[in-house]
Amino acid sequence: MKKYPYDAFISYATEDEEYAKKLADALQYRGFSVWFAPLSLEIGDRLLDSINAGMNSSMCGVLLLSPAYVSKKWTDYEMDVLHRQHIEKEKKLLPLWHGITKEEIDKWNPGLSGIVALNSIMSISEIAKKIAKVISCNSPIVGVTPSYENPQWRFLQGRGELFVNSTDGPAFNIFEAAEFPDNHFPLYIHGTCYSRKDIIISLTKVMFYKSHDKMSVDSEQWKRLLKLCKGFGYDIEAPSFDAATIG
Repeated sequence: MKKYPYDAFISYATEDEEYAKKLADALQYRGFSVWFAPLSLEIGDRLLDSINAGMNSSMCGVLLLSPAYVSKKWTDYEMDVLHRQHIEKEKKLLPLWHGITKEEIDKWNPGLSGIVALNSIMSISEIAKKIAKVISCNSPIVGVTPSYENPQWRFLQGRGELFVNSTDGPAFNIFEAAEFPDNHFPLYIHGTCYSRKDIIISLTKVMFYKSHDKMSVDSEQWKRLLKLCKGFGYDIEAPSFDAATIG
């Protein structure tokens, strides 16, 4: 089987970006690599070149078909390329109807209505599960890289350090980050910006569940951090506090 850098390319209209993002997240949760514009495009990229490369580098195309999708020329271009790859290269094409009827699809592109589609009236979890089966050729086991191999996850769990601004910068952990001056925020960590509150929420969970490396923080810092969390409304020592209810 030919190996593509991406398992799926999600083609969608801007109006449906929120839903498309949830679908991308659900597929990534199941261990699949997804070409999704907000995640895959970088500043300075030539838009058309990047999108073409994404479609060529993906094992299958997911079409999020909606009234907005069928009204735009740009999505029409993506659909045309993915449909042609489906016919000429036997790449999988997975239509997902999102607030649109078969009659509307027939009127817009009769060729697509002949392909079995999913419908967004189903839950995103169920849709992701069905797409995952197609991508994995119905394999009973999909090997997913464990979250602890992700340096971002380790940092937010109090089990690892990151460097400041470069690979030879000073190292810091989440306990130190929580006490950074205000002008150090937001922190940019592996593609995501974190406000101080975001860091405090993660810190609160680390301290509540005691999931951290025990050598990462001393008793005096622990007391300061308890006070800091309390200042944000997270009183870890309160009998009724439950970290599962925050964030």
